[in-house]
Amino acid sequence: MKNTRLKELPADHSKLLLHVIEGINRTVKLKELLQKCMRAACTVMQTEASSLMLLDEQTGELNVSIPTGPVQENIEGISIPKNKGIGGWVLRHNKPYFCNDISKSELFWKDLTDDFTSQNIICVPLCVSSGKPFGVIQAVNRKSGGDFIEKDVIVFEALAMHISIAIDRARNYEEMLKRLEDREIQLSEIHHRLKNNLATISGLIQLDLADLSEENCRDLLKVTGSRIRSVSDVHSLLYDQKDLGELELGNYIQRVAQNIKHIFSEPVKEISITTDLDEIQIEANRAMTAGLIINELLINGYKHAFEGMEKGEIGLQLRDIGDNTVKITVSDNGIGMKSILHDNEDNTHGTYIVKALTNKINGELNIRENKNSGTSLELIFKSKKTD
Repeated sequence: MKNTRLKELPADHSKLLLHVIEGINRTVKLKELLQKCMRAACTVMQTEASSLMLLDEQTGELNVSIPTGPVQENIEGISIPKNKGIGGWVLRHNKPYFCNDISKSELFWKDLTDDFTSQNIICVPLCVSSGKPFGVIQAVNRKSGGDFIEKDVIVFEALAMHISIAIDRARNYEEMLKRLEDREIQLSEIHHRLKNNLATISGLIQLDLADLSEENCRDLLKVTGSRIRSVSDVHSLLYDQKDLGELELGNYIQRVAQNIKHIFSEPVKEISITTDLDEIQIEANRAMTAGLIINELLINGYKHAFEGMEKGEIGLQLRDIGDNTVKITVSDNGIGMKSILHDNEDNTHGTYIVKALTNKINGELNIRENKNSGTSLELIFKSKKTD
C-alpha cells in the first residue's frame, strides 16, 4: 500500500489513522504491540470486534492470536483450518475482502462461538517486506450499522501495512533479546567451566606441594596456585551474577586476600591482613588484572616485608577517588616491600608481572615509606577503559 493513497481519505479518517499509527510505532514488546494493533483496528473501522490471525507455517492454519470484542476470551487461540474461511481466502490470494452480508458469502466458514453473530466483515493481509503474507487482520460488525466501502479498504490496508512493519520490528527485537540471553547463558556456562577447571588445577598444585622438599619449588608452586585462584575467583563471581561485563572490585579483592593468607600462612610467623574496601563496580577484565597485581603485591609482602619478624600486618585499602578512578593501597608495618619495584634475584618475575599488568590497565604504581615502619604501595587506574 502506497502512502499516496491516504490522500484519498477524508480528513477525519487520515487524522485518526495517523494517531493510531503513531501509537503503534512507539511500541516494541510484541504482545503489547499486537493488543494495541487490534484495539486500533476497532477504533479505525468503528466495529464491535476485531482479530489478528497469524499463519502457522507448519500446519498452514490461521491462529486467532489477538481477538477483541465481547467474546475475545472464548476464541483466543482457536485455529482455523488451512484455506478455510474469509481469512484463509485473503491469506491465500493476498488480497483484501469485505462483505456486508455474511449470510450471503460463500467464503464465510462459521462463527467461532455461538455467543457472537457476524453480520459484516472486512479483512486484509499482513505482509512482510517482500510482500509474502504471514497473517490477516479483520474487523467485524460495524457499530453504526452501515456498510463497509472501498475507502475502508484503503484505511485498513494502510493500518495493516504499519502493523506489519511494527510486528516485524518487534519480532526482530525479541529475537535479538533472545540471542543476547542465549549468549549470556553460554558465557555464564563458560565462566562456570573455567572456574571448575582452574579450581581442579589449583587443587592438584596443593596436593603436589606435600611431595616437595625443596623450599624454592614449594614457593613457586604456591605462587602459581595463588595466581590461578585469583583468575578462578573472577569466573566464579561472574557466574553468580547477571551482568557479565562488570565486577564488584571490593568483594573480589577480599577473596584474593583470603586466598593469599590461606596459601602463604606459616605457623612460625603470624601475618594478618586487614581490609578497608569500598564497593566499586568496574569492568570485569580490569578487575581481574587489578586482582592479579594485588596478588603479586601480597605475595611480596608475605615473603619480604617481615623478614626476621614473628608477626606483622598488611593493610589493604580500596577507594573510589572520583572521575572513574580507583586507588588501591597495600601497606605493611614491617621492613617494607621496596623490592617489588626493583629487579633483583629474588623477585625478577614478580616485578615483571606487576609492571606488565599495571601497563595493561594504563595504571600508575607508586611507593612511599610509612612514618613509623614499612611501605605503602599505591595502584591508581581507571575503572573503565579509556580511548
